[in-house]
Amino acid sequence: MWTIDEDGYYSNPIARYITYENPTDFGPNTTRFEWEALQSALAVAVATGRILILPSFRCCTGCAVGGSRSACSSPRFRCSLLSILRISTFDRVFGGRYREHSFLNNSLVPDHIKHNVPIQPIFFNVSAFPELWHSVNMTDVQVVTVDNYSRGATLQEVLRWISKYSDEKAVIRFHSLYGNSIDWESDPRFGRKLKRWFGAAFDCSEYEQWASSMLKLADLWPGKSTGAKNPGSH
Repeated sequence: MWTIDEDGYYSNPIARYITYENPTDFGPNTTRFEWEALQSALAVAVATGRILILPSFRCCTGCAVGGSRSACSSPRFRCSLLSILRISTFDRVFGGRYREHSFLNNSLVPDHIKHNVPIQPIFFNVSAFPELWHSVNMTDVQVVTVDNYSRGATLQEVLRWISKYSDEKAVIRFHSLYGNSIDWESDPRFGRKLKRWFGAAFDCSEYEQWASSMLKLADLWPGKSTGAKNPGSH
């Protein structure tokens, strides 16, 4: 389906990327934490001049109310960014700075980029959520210790770390970027700009991928049972 390669969208041989995952289910707070992680990832992408390859997101619906996010209707299923953000608004600010989750599976992406994704993702040694720490096998990740355990990695720390691999690694892969993994707000060069950009780009989506009828149908798929008593359970 995705065969249009305008301006080397897929085939650019010298483009450099970052990517990360959303591996943890935080129940009703999941969308908020994934929203914050996306901001951290975009901050790193902007600061390093790399393109962000999006993760998948847990399927949540509804708009922000009073600063909180709606509960996930089916956190075991994965959806696109379309399920949590209004893409037209997002693209006005970050269009061209990101790629879809399936990007590396596209046949037009050069092999030297596809095969240059680290096996061990980067994990920042910060005071993240207990649920995350308990789920991570430290032998499967590359741990990066930051100067300030409480506040997280500064953009300058991330820049220095990535600069060591700027030539050899086409894709920098992070395990996750929840919570205080990246302290982008205090950065003197990018902090205020990013905060303004996020304010303009992050608008709640009205699109709902997982309605009750779809979840009931999903329960019938072999090996795809939601295991939920009702669509709103966690």
